[in-house]
Amino acid sequence: MMATVIFYEKPGCLSNARQKALLGAHGHRLHVRDLLAEAWTPERLRPFFGERPVADCPYPGGPR
Repeated sequence: MMATVIFYEKPGCLSNARQKALLGAHGHRLHVRDLLAEAWTPERLRPFFGERPVADCPYPGGPR
């Protein structure tokens, strides 16, 4: 099943380029957004991680 994916990327990231290519090769449509340009707030981020504590998030060393 093909999906439309909102893909937040760090522009210039080689890993993101590989991820986008893989998703595209499998027929998924991407809406690419600049991860660093988004106006992130705790309220906007919380739905991505549920009730998990920050220490359990995938990249706790990322920019605040």
